[in-house]
Amino acid sequence: MSDIDLLREEIAELDAQIFRLKSSMNKSDNGVKLKKLAVISRLRDRCNRSLSRLHERGGEAI
Repeated sequence: MSDIDLLREEIAELDAQIFRLKSSMNKSDNGVKLKKLAVISRLRDRCNRSLSRLHERGGEAI
């Protein structure tokens, strides 16, 4: 697998984690889950930026 494939897979997993957290939120634990969402969202955004840089460099880096 190339770096691009690995990043896409990681981004998909992070998106799934974000979806699960958002779906399970209720008022009693929103503080903790909001912090987790912020951390996971930042990580996903960094992965997206890395993916964009790899695409700009010309594609399939291994």
